[in-house]
Amino acid sequence: MRKRRMRRIMGMLMAAGMLVGMFTGCAGGQKLSDKFDEAEVREEAKEVIGILNEGDVDTLVDDRWNAMLKSALDKDQVRSQVMPVIEELGAFEGYDKEAVTGSKDPDTEQEYAVAVIKVKYEKRKAQFTISFDEDMKVGGFYIK
Repeated sequence: MRKRRMRRIMGMLMAAGMLVGMFTGCAGGQKLSDKFDEAEVREEAKEVIGILNEGDVDTLVDDRWNAMLKSALDKDQVRSQVMPVIEELGAFEGYDKEAVTGSKDPDTEQEYAVAVIKVKYEKRKAQFTISFDEDMKVGGFYIK
């Protein structure tokens, strides 16, 4: 029963991630734009993960999400779909691998920075893909 619930939650997260991915374009290894600083993107991504690990959904959505992501993944959805996944992972242990690339929305030509960070938790690892707009607001969020 628990595995079925996890699969359902992961399916919802993937659907939200794909929706956001359609707007932000693919993170397929494009060079990071000069508009972004790679170290800042890494740190911002880690801060987002830290806020999520603390369970502070209000700060995450109110202060870190951009308007587009707020409409695609609101507070209630984060609480009901993302937080159970984070709780299931167990205690945070540390960061594993990190990469930062660029992305561009083909319709709007807006550039994004995309951080892919693997995180070690007590029970298993997770991979976060977090896209930032030029204001360093989260425009895309995916966890697997």
